Amino acid sequence: MKKSLRAPGLVFASLLGLLACAARAGAADLNVLLVTIDTLRPDRLSCYSPKYLQTPRIDGLAAKGVLFERAFAHDPETLPSHTNILLGMTSLAHGVSENSKSIVAPEFLTLAELLKSRGFATGAFVSAFTLDSRFGLNQGFEVYDDHYPAKALPGKRFSERGAAKTIAAALQWLSVPKGKWFCWVHLWDPHDPYAPPEPFLTQYRDDPYSGEVAYVDSQLGLLFGELEKRQLLDKTIIILTGDHGESLGDHGETFHGYFAYNTTLWVPLIISAPGVKAARVKDYVGHVDIFPTVCDLLGLEKPASLQGDSLLPFLRGKTRKARPIYFEALEAYLNRGWAPLRGVIENGKKYIDSPIPELYDLENDFGEEKN
Repeated sequence: MKKSLRAPGLVFASLLGLLACAARAGAADLNVLLVTIDTLRPDRLSCYSPKYLQTPRIDGLAAKGVLFERAFAHDPETLPSHTNILLGMTSLAHGVSENSKSIVAPEFLTLAELLKSRGFATGAFVSAFTLDSRFGLNQGFEVYDDHYPAKALPGKRFSERGAAKTIAAALQWLSVPKGKWFCWVHLWDPHDPYAPPEPFLTQYRDDPYSGEVAYVDSQLGLLFGELEKRQLLDKTIIILTGDHGESLGDHGETFHGYFAYNTTLWVPLIISAPGVKAARVKDYVGHVDIFPTVCDLLGLEKPASLQGDSLLPFLRGKTRKARPIYFEALEAYLNRGWAPLRGVIENGKKYIDSPIPELYDLENDFGEEKN
């Protein structure tokens, strides 16, 4: 009988291939937790700035993960921004540019649909009407929990539920034994009107917006603590970001949605995953980079539709080639007759295309004070 002979190099290459396949299979068994916090400015997290308050639970996540210092939303509104995240493409491609009137078309592939097709249990727990299932982001979720009050409560502008109730619903879903899972938790706080529950209302009487951030941080402590108690943290990719920021009077804007300054486009982004070492990244990245990053972390082939670039090189202590970041603010154009606002961030510069064009050097003027 003849024996098959292989050169040592071929044997070594084959072994590497087997190890790579094994690592790929192991990565695909990780869980994915996506936490999106509505209307969250990075400077209200103490891992970004200690000026306003302390956020120890989110800081704890940042301490063991990668914190992106210059992450940007592509839209300053809730539905478009979450659509960018879950589709991995900007509004130029999917057409969702406003709240309440736009619907995500069913032909687009969501992150939930991709992961469900790969055997993941999928659950979403959202906190306000702007992400109601009628707008189409429920695609691919076996459970899409949008059980907030049917009407806005007195003093509220939207139908919403607080972080405690949303996180409780998510934990109930996670308590049922299942294989690998993808869980999206959306927290409406700290959206206006700013009215945190006690003791945060009293503690932050002069800054209720920060009080709502402190409340959200405390509730996330319960979520992260439960995952740790169930020994799931070491098996879970955690991505925490804001959908957009809040102007709080900067640039003459009280809230968000009308202008396209960094007060509403700059967002926190923290990624923690097994094998990822703590780091801070100064490179400019965008929301559309999250979908391809999840694919790479799980060892899944990236859909051709994705417009972002994976952040995996940063998670491995390396870098990647910079790409332009598109943004827009079209709410006022579509609904109030204002001019459209669109622009791009590239090479440390930010250009806003409007009737009075604006150009900012973000490296030296991140607050956009000098056009």
